[in-house]
Amino acid sequence: MDPLVVATFAVVALLEIIVPLALGYWIVKKFGAPWQVFVLGALSFIAVQVVHTPLVLVTQAPLYLAVLPMGTMAAVAVLAVYLGLLAGLFEEVGRYLVYRYFFPRREISLARENGLQFGAGWGGVESMIVALLVLSSMVSYIVVTSNGSMLFIPGDPAVQAQVEALRALTPLDILPGLAERMMTIVLHIAWSLMVLAAVVYGRKALLALAVIWHTAVDAAAVYLVEMQGLLVTEAVIFVFAVLGFAYILWEWRRMGARAAS
Repeated sequence: MDPLVVATFAVVALLEIIVPLALGYWIVKKFGAPWQVFVLGALSFIAVQVVHTPLVLVTQAPLYLAVLPMGTMAAVAVLAVYLGLLAGLFEEVGRYLVYRYFFPRREISLARENGLQFGAGWGGVESMIVALLVLSSMVSYIVVTSNGSMLFIPGDPAVQAQVEALRALTPLDILPGLAERMMTIVLHIAWSLMVLAAVVYGRKALLALAVIWHTAVDAAAVYLVEMQGLLVTEAVIFVFAVLGFAYILWEWRRMGARAAS
């Protein structure tokens, strides 16, 4: 067992929890958007996943097997687009419905500050859930790399392959996951502002654009991680995140100008 790997697991998980909370706190202090909106974003993400995740689990394997005769590359591409489209539809339409119907009932204004905080909560809780999975991986790593642990591991080749992958881990294998979470939070804030704009301006084309953008990001991630590896995937997500950050700044100014007029 490498103590540095364990420490990296722990630090990554801790940051994936602390950073979203720190971001929410900063938005509260800087812009006055209440914690209520952060929590609402988090709960909305969870509510969407209650339906989205089981649907993915039930349908992805049959779909992949159905298109596999087309070839592995084509099958992965079809599956990537399917999973991306599901994520885009469920999450962006979910955001739209919350803005359109729940915000008015709770007398929460459709202000840019609340859109920022809502996105931070949405992406933040996803990061926290991933942090729990990271901690689970850390426990698995400790178990399989401890002396005598092999006595409790089945001899199945698939299980053995997973064990060997865990044993071969280095800190550099763990850190990209942290970077991805931070980039994904940026994207969730961008999409939250875009869908908010769709409601505020009465332009459903912006909702459709958010769905397409989200689909593109998730589809690219699923396809590239299988075909090109982790580093290429993270590089592409970084490009999307930069575009997301640019959009946040642009939409923030546009909504500010609209509110001032």
